[in-house]
Amino acid sequence: MELLPWFRRPESLRPAAYSLVDIGRDTVKAVVVLVIPDNIEPQVIGYGLAETGGHDITGGRLEADAVTRPVNAALVQAEDSTETFIGQKIVPDDVIFALAGRATTGRLFTVRQTRPNPSEVISLKELDNLRARAERLVRQGLASLPVEGGQWQPLALADAGLYLDGRLVLGGEGLTGREVSYSVFGVAGHAGALRALAVMADRLDLTVANIVAAPQALAALTPYGEAIILDVGSAGTDACIIRDQALVAAGWVPFGGDYFTQALAQAVDLEIEAASTLKHEFTAGALSRKESTWVNTQLDGARQRWYEAVIELLTRLSLKVDAQSELFDRPLPWRIFLTGGGSLLPYLDIVLRSEPTLFDRSPEVARLGTGSLPPVQDLTDGIDYNLFLLTLSLMVGLPEN
Repeated sequence: MELLPWFRRPESLRPAAYSLVDIGRDTVKAVVVLVIPDNIEPQVIGYGLAETGGHDITGGRLEADAVTRPVNAALVQAEDSTETFIGQKIVPDDVIFALAGRATTGRLFTVRQTRPNPSEVISLKELDNLRARAERLVRQGLASLPVEGGQWQPLALADAGLYLDGRLVLGGEGLTGREVSYSVFGVAGHAGALRALAVMADRLDLTVANIVAAPQALAALTPYGEAIILDVGSAGTDACIIRDQALVAAGWVPFGGDYFTQALAQAVDLEIEAASTLKHEFTAGALSRKESTWVNTQLDGARQRWYEAVIELLTRLSLKVDAQSELFDRPLPWRIFLTGGGSLLPYLDIVLRSEPTLFDRSPEVARLGTGSLPPVQDLTDGIDYNLFLLTLSLMVGLPEN
């Protein structure tokens, strides 16, 4: 992933420790990471978790103010835990934030070139010019997106593939051909949310080393070149479509763990807190078989509504990608990966397999696990990867050694 220039810093100023922070509507997750020179693998040395009480960084200045305290609590817990895990307390000055999918918007951009002399080899200068055109297109396109809800600030772009006469190629220099197509996926962040993160970092005396859009962080974990990732959080579900080992589409729907809780509360006439407890007991397998069957029946409608919203989103995203580049005009990828605390609700995998005709073949559903992470040394004990996988994926935003 190529981060746009305002998040880069000189080599000599790069710190050795970072806090990685994911601010959800239910909880804040914080992880402390050490980056040791000449050590290929970053070290995870601490983590913390704090409840946000339903507050949201994307909800304006007052909501951001309310989130500052739980963010600080999660950071302090993570910093304190480093002493337990490595015998020394580490307090990073630099932070890398996740920007939630609901606070981002992304789009595939493609530039094409018909070469007048297809037998002449492609030069590095020709490729550089193509990439420069794509980056200009991203900046212009993201800054003027006709999306409701405020202004958007270009955040990052990722290579989505170089194609020569319709074939994906690596590099391209020295090859020959007539039609060259280069795609990038650009992400913009909601300007208000970005400002809120900057203000919060300033109050906590932190330096923002990077802000990484959640879809791009998750896409970096994809173990296959063609896949769908669904991150089910409390407020909603982030969806990512991966084509030819690149993120080509991302979106969000407001159906997640809170929706399942509310649906269960209405179905069985319970208060929200009691319904949440019942849902978690069902998810953890703590109910009797009879009770589990009963709760499962009450959640059937909610699961189906979640599925319909997710499929509608994926279909819409796929159509946009198809319109941008005919190279991606194909059914949805059949490999689906789930992550996030809300995805632990039983039988979501079954509903995702209910309409195989929408996909390349009958879908296979699995969880994004620790094996999806980049090489890392986890020196902690007991970190819950179901909750912290997105937080750990923010390592994609670490500077290269």
